[in-house]
Order: sequence, then structure tokens, then C-alpha cells
Amino acid sequence: MRVFDLHCDTLAELNQAARAGAPKSFASNDRMVDLQRMRAANYGLQCFACFVDLAAPADPLVTVLEEADLFHRLLEQYPQDLYWVRSAADLDALDANGRIGAMLTVEEGGVCKGSLSVLRDLYRLGVRMMTLTWNHQNELASPNVSPDYKEDPWPCAPDTTHGLTPLGRDFVAEMERLHMIVDVAHLSDAGIYDLLRVARRPFAASHSNARACCDHLRNLPDDMLVQMGERGCLVGLNFCAAFLDPSPDRHHLKSRVEDMARHARHIMDVGGEDILALGSDFDGIGGDLEIAGAQDMPRLAEGLCAAGLTPRQVDKIFWHNARRFFAENL
Repeated sequence: MRVFDLHCDTLAELNQAARAGAPKSFASNDRMVDLQRMRAANYGLQCFACFVDLAAPADPLVTVLEEADLFHRLLEQYPQDLYWVRSAADLDALDANGRIGAMLTVEEGGVCKGSLSVLRDLYRLGVRMMTLTWNHQNELASPNVSPDYKEDPWPCAPDTTHGLTPLGRDFVAEMERLHMIVDVAHLSDAGIYDLLRVARRPFAASHSNARACCDHLRNLPDDMLVQMGERGCLVGLNFCAAFLDPSPDRHHLKSRVEDMARHARHIMDVGGEDILALGSDFDGIGGDLEIAGAQDMPRLAEGLCAAGLTPRQVDKIFWHNARRFFAENL
């Protein structure tokens, strides 16, 4: 089964290791994603997120530029293995050249500091998808967390009041003009409903699950999934235990294939079979994980089939839905 993963935080992990004076190799390392394991697991394309925490002491724009620079250095270091994907034509070439596609994304629209010029510069660097927020309010929109944010806000009502700002709407319009995918992972409910009203192009939730299966703020409610499915949007199944496991004991959560299958069936039942892809969140999650890194992707495919999804459905989740979405929208 060929793998197309919409989200990992590997660039941030590698960049932090280098900053700490203990650099790690992308060829093989002790994180969740490396080239050796991607090859073994039949990866076709990985979206590499430049992750930035606005509350960190470092300048967020410098951090995103460091991570983008790292992405480009990896492309230079492994030219026989990685292929830079920026367009539908690149996807076509990827099918023929046997390399692993690498797409650059950003997780935190606040790195633009409210400047459309910075957004356009990120596009020139190759960024093809960006979340409008992470877990902090920024100039563009509000995230779906409580003001006293903790790692697992549960239970907590979603934010149905604070959505896109006027500047956020301008950013959406410019991202659509550029064909940079708007990513609503982490965005408030109000922000996603705003986007459903103003968006002219399909958008993505790169790493989010179904709220009906696990009542977490980061997951998407059914009415949202219906509208996103009707609009040709894409949802990446997140492997984080907090978004999969509905147990009220939030201190002993587990990420299991059976829960991934439950979320997958529900999302496809509600939003249609074309809506679902993979959004592992590798190198951004931890804990008790049955699928603990790139090496386990074949095990996930087998587990989804064993749980009752058809091989055709699993193939769509693993590759074809994301491949079609980006071919149509880049």
C-alpha cells in the first residue's frame, strides 16, 4: 500500500536537535520518520510541516525559515530519494521517477506576522499548505482550545464565537489565489464555519478526526464533515491517542488501530469515501501508540482491512484521495 501522509513534525524535531548541538540524520534516526523506514514502508509522499509555537522564545518567522531551510537541505542531500512536490505536474512526475515526494507545509499562520508579503514568500519557498492557527490566537483566527489551554482539554465546549478575523479572510483569499491549501487543523469551530461560508476552493484538515467518535475539540463534528465532503475537502486521520480514544480517563489514553478504523468508517460514512486520507502527526505525538512510526504503516493497512474496511477503501485512505485532492488543487 503506497503512503501519502499529510502531516508530520519531523522538521521541527531535527531542527531542535541541531539547535541543541546533537544533530540527527534523516537517513536513520530515533524519531518517528526517517528515510530508511519510509522506503521500507512504501511511502509515496510526505508533507513536512514547519511547526512553530508562537509562545516559544525564538522568533517564529526565524524558526519557520530554519525549518524550511532544513527541508531544502534534505532535498539537496538525498536527491536520489526525495522529490520536491509543488504542483500537479510534480505529482505526475513522482509517479514515474520512483522517489518519495516531499511537500513543504506550515503549522501556524501566525508566522506570517499578518503580512501577505511573508505569505507569498513562504509560497516561493515551496509551502503548499498552511494551518491558519496552531494553539494560540493570532492575527488570522482563533484556535479551538480553551484560554487556559492544557495538552488535553477534556471536556470543553468548542469555540463557536471567535472565528476568522478580517485579515484572516484576506489570507484565505490570497492562499486560494496562490493555490496554497488552507488547513483548518487546530482552527476553532467558528473559524471553520466562517471558512465554509467564504472559501471558493476545497480546503483540508490535515490531522483531525471525528468528534462523534471522540469528543475532543480538535476533532470535526458531523455537520462539518458533511459540508466538507460536499465541497471536495480532505481530512487526514490523526494517530494521536487524545483524538482517538474516548476514555474518560485522560491520563491513560491509547492509540489503537481499532479506534483508527472506527474513526475512518465514521468519517467516510458521513463525509463520503473521497474525504479521508492519513495525517499521522508523527514526531508531534507520543504516548501509547500501536502505530509508532513510519515503519508501522503496513501494519495499519492490514489492521484497517482486518477491521472491515475494504482494500479499495484503505487504498483511497492511504494514497488515492490525497493524490487526487492535491492534483486538483495545487
